[in-house]
Amino acid sequence: MIAWWRARRGRLLRLWAAGVLASVLVTAASAMGYLEALQTRALDLVLWLQGPRRPAGVVLVAVDDAAFERLGRVQPLSREYLARVVRGAVRAGAAVVGLDVTLGGATRPGDDAAIARAVLEADPRPPSRVVLVETGPDGPLSSPALRGLVFQASSSVPVDGDGVVRHVALAVPGLDRPAPALALAVAARLAGLDPAALDRAFQAGAVPLPAWPPGGADSPVEVQTGALQRINFVGPPGTFLTIPSDPVAALADGEAAVAPDNPLRDRVVLVGATFRDSRDVHPTPHGPMPGVEVHANVVHMLLTRSFVRPAGWTAALAVQLGVVALAAPVFLALRPLAGLLVCAAGALVLALPASRLALGAGGYWVDFVLPVLATCGLGVAADVSERRRVRAAFDRYVSPAIGRRIRADAAGLQGEHREVSILFSDLRGFTTLSERLPAREVAARLNEYFPAMTEAIFARGGTINDFIGDAVMAIFGAPLDDPEHAQHAVSSAAAMVRALEALNRRWAAAGLPPLRMGIGIHSGSVFAGNVGGRDRMKYTVVGDTVNVASRVEGLNKDLGTTILITEETYARLAPRVQAEDRGEVAVKGRTRPVRVYAVRADAVP
Repeated sequence: MIAWWRARRGRLLRLWAAGVLASVLVTAASAMGYLEALQTRALDLVLWLQGPRRPAGVVLVAVDDAAFERLGRVQPLSREYLARVVRGAVRAGAAVVGLDVTLGGATRPGDDAAIARAVLEADPRPPSRVVLVETGPDGPLSSPALRGLVFQASSSVPVDGDGVVRHVALAVPGLDRPAPALALAVAARLAGLDPAALDRAFQAGAVPLPAWPPGGADSPVEVQTGALQRINFVGPPGTFLTIPSDPVAALADGEAAVAPDNPLRDRVVLVGATFRDSRDVHPTPHGPMPGVEVHANVVHMLLTRSFVRPAGWTAALAVQLGVVALAAPVFLALRPLAGLLVCAAGALVLALPASRLALGAGGYWVDFVLPVLATCGLGVAADVSERRRVRAAFDRYVSPAIGRRIRADAAGLQGEHREVSILFSDLRGFTTLSERLPAREVAARLNEYFPAMTEAIFARGGTINDFIGDAVMAIFGAPLDDPEHAQHAVSSAAAMVRALEALNRRWAAAGLPPLRMGIGIHSGSVFAGNVGGRDRMKYTVVGDTVNVASRVEGLNKDLGTTILITEETYARLAPRVQAEDRGEVAVKGRTRPVRVYAVRADAVP
């Protein structure tokens, strides 16, 4: 483990720094609202994953299609009918009755009075257990008998930019005072508040509400006028118990029997329209939902205190930092794309259940999207870092132009058979000379020698495969195709000899001894590609061609030559290059001899 850390410490620290930067940028983008649409849908998913829950004591009384047909399909709905529904719910023992029907223009004279009588019969003294939706100046709430008795609530639900209902304003700004949302007015009445007490609670910024199930600890709920609260839906449409309105209206008759254990007793009853022509069906994250059921979800949220509380940017940043800290070593162990897929999937697998658990346990919304985005940012950084590392490695062995072409099409780096020419060069007597000279002088001469050799090779499209002591191994024809690889290898050899002659003249002027070199070139088939492990990968060539080229270079000393090429290389050159046939020679590792040719540097263009 210690060795692993030491070998990768620098890269790992750089990735961690990139992860911190990615986390900060993602957090800033979230705070500025650039990720709002994505985060909204992420919360939709987590809320949906909660599944249906047991709703609080809320029952829906639906004016459905059957009731609408019986009423003659007339809108606004009959006030007399609605008054009967209110009376029936009160007779059944409802704790609170919320009427989610806008009482606009009356259908017949005296209809508003019917609503007023039903309210007064339920509770002649405040607070009334009936909650009505705000109306115009001529509606039933304009009756002096109802002033101060009945909550005047708002049934409006704000719509997000994508047309989906996700939020509610618990207190809606009004001309002289804020109006409570229908759900808040219902919960306030359940707490025993009257309209005046609710106004005072608005001024204090907190409304004391009861808890569900009964017996739980009551606590105030903070309310800010106009502030939007995310609705924590209990489940899909149909989660709440729904009863048709006609059987409830039938209970308005004094002679109708009321069962003591009927489903409305001691419950919050919300009356609303669900018939197709009501235009009171809203898109929600759980699908189309009647407005009365949207309000039921808000009542449940208020009574159970199941609010969605954003965890805040500090918690979000901490989660991101933890995830990217775990992801960074994975990017070191895998290639960038594989690491990105593994880490992004891992971040999603870990963060999504954690978000659901935090929301279900304490109502805290810890956004799982942000860690995934931070991990993707880290993946981009890892990819850029890997590309730079590969570029730095190749730029030492190939010219910048060749390096750009390799990076643009790196498929050949994975391994393939190629026809190439291999060049080996070595300095004659340099080992003996280096034993006599100070180490600093030896290094200085090599630092002049190698750049000159590198320039000669790069200028003709060669790739330096390795520096071995004072020896150089170069490849022509890989990793990029080069039909003229043999010619370019021989031209590079001649240029290397001329470059050494120029260096010798400079060294002689400084009183330094000259150096001599030998070069061997062989052409043939090799396997070319990346070889090694994840942490140390090298592009190289493997095959008999490499062995022969190395052996041919060593023959220069015995034959008294500077540049030797094999018959396979010469066949690709003739008649452009003049060479002297030096016959067949035995090469270690081969059963058959190899014919070699001596080339003079001044005979090569």
